[in-house]
Amino acid sequence: MPRIPIFKLGGSGEDHVPPVLATYTPSLSLAGLQVGVDNLRHDVHLSQKFTETARTHIARLIARHGDVEGLLAAETPHFVQGTPFLNKLTTVLKPGTKPEPADFKAVLTELHVAALNRAKAENNLIVDLLARLAVVKFLRMELHSQFAQVLERCRMMLKNYEELRQQKALEYRERVATFQVRKKIIQRKTGQDLFLLLRDIEKETLARMRRSRFGENDSEGHKLLINRLVFSDDGRDDYLCAEQYVMLGNWDRDPDRFPRMREIMCEFLRSLDIDIPDDDSALDPWLNAPENAQALVGAGTPNEATREGRSQKFRLSAWVHFLEDQSVMEYVIASYEAVSLLSEYASRINPQQLKNALVDRAECDRVERLIQEGSKLSTSSLYTAVGRVASCRGADRAKAAARFLRDFLRYHRDMRRLEALNSAIDTVNLIGNPKLRELSAVNGTLYEFLLPEEQKQPRSARWAT
Repeated sequence: MPRIPIFKLGGSGEDHVPPVLATYTPSLSLAGLQVGVDNLRHDVHLSQKFTETARTHIARLIARHGDVEGLLAAETPHFVQGTPFLNKLTTVLKPGTKPEPADFKAVLTELHVAALNRAKAENNLIVDLLARLAVVKFLRMELHSQFAQVLERCRMMLKNYEELRQQKALEYRERVATFQVRKKIIQRKTGQDLFLLLRDIEKETLARMRRSRFGENDSEGHKLLINRLVFSDDGRDDYLCAEQYVMLGNWDRDPDRFPRMREIMCEFLRSLDIDIPDDDSALDPWLNAPENAQALVGAGTPNEATREGRSQKFRLSAWVHFLEDQSVMEYVIASYEAVSLLSEYASRINPQQLKNALVDRAECDRVERLIQEGSKLSTSSLYTAVGRVASCRGADRAKAAARFLRDFLRYHRDMRRLEALNSAIDTVNLIGNPKLRELSAVNGTLYEFLLPEEQKQPRSARWAT
């Protein structure tokens, strides 16, 4: 990529106020904890009641978001030998019901409180952090496992209906096919439900309790857990980014892919009259601080009555020029305009196609044909959005650029937090096998996180399977 011309701010005849920028580097360490039987990872055993409740809750969420509750609750349930959990799920799902998170939330809160109490007893906050990481790892695994199990249950139900009711079988076959195609969407929605539960528990109970036990100096590791990307595979889900951050390009030909936009951001920072490294890789701490967007360009409408506001306006103008010179400003505007189109067209059109259609005429024609082929959808919303992108000028353009700066920095921070979180989760070994649990316990390397009633049971009873 050719280097962007650098406009040194400060040569415009006015003495501009240099921005005071923050830095931040996410980190998460489990140093000091015992490693397990493999001498690499930390052995963790989670409450059996929690794991069973979590599996049922996740399966219910998947069935609801996948619109297969009716199929799983068909009037002639077929019990499959060797799958007691799926058979239980069939008996509790009824058409039109919604999964109630109250029971799961209560169990999840109780487990976290028990872990925090153990951490206090051992005077080691990292023990609580290990429990939190283990819970997230377990929930991630079950997102994939329960989708596969619900899908298998649907397939078994289909076999029954193919023999008895051909018309119903056709309807259900189409529903199951749609369920498979929408796998990523279903898992994303389920993951976001789980994230909101974890966030609510943190805000309502855990944060206050942690402060009362360990003081105001909160653990950096706990901040990494409250991250919208925590249940995403790689943090690059178009829908999630569009809803919570900004939808960057994902295809090789896209000019607004994450690496390129990061390079443009680095060049912009180096154009400022501040002391920062020349190496792009060394600029992460500045890109991980979303508050820097306000210091640099304000909210898109700087107050020109102050010297700082005039400086922000000058930098904002330079930022817009940076985006325009690299032919990505239209894509920035389109990324926000595309959000309102997702609910209407996402069932037929890829989100990246929708965004690109707002900028490129040829892509717009292709999207128009896709919408009209076998669909009753109107293209009016698409062309209205195309018009808004084309007519975005002046102050609106500056506001979009400022918003993008803030959203990109938030996304950059959360991506780096996700990387740190994933690295730490890889050091957690969830043990379910009774023999391995016993071996780790004998070695004194097992971390058990149980509910209060389970802690009163003898070890042999807790480990019975």
